[in-house]
Amino acid sequence: MAAVQEPSLQDLDILEAIHSIIARYPPLTADRHRLQIAVRDGVVLLAGHDRTPITRLYLIDRVSELDGVRGINADGLYDDESIRLEIGRILPEGVIANVTYGIVVLSGKLPAGTTEAAVTKRAGAVPGVVQVVTHFL
Repeated sequence: MAAVQEPSLQDLDILEAIHSIIARYPPLTADRHRLQIAVRDGVVLLAGHDRTPITRLYLIDRVSELDGVRGINADGLYDDESIRLEIGRILPEGVIANVTYGIVVLSGKLPAGTTEAAVTKRAGAVPGVVQVVTHFL
């Protein structure tokens, strides 16, 4: 069994600076419990969910400016607004999507010939969706 490598002091400093960025920007403060952050050898891994693309970009931009950051992987960082827009492109008319931290609530009225299972499956396939809940009329 391989030994787990402890983060370096520089990685811990970067992590502390990221937490400071989050604490100073109110939209990120609200999202802080939905974010996962790791630093290994100066490479920052950002994952989870925030509410808007602006908040997502703000975090990525501020982190990229930190001393010691050699790279950022934000492939697993999603924002609810982008998820909602992507789902809106694939939903049939009459179906409404609301998204909160990757949880999608579909409501409205299903058009004739469309099943709840099919719509749920399509919405669940959108990157960043963690759960789909339905509440159709």
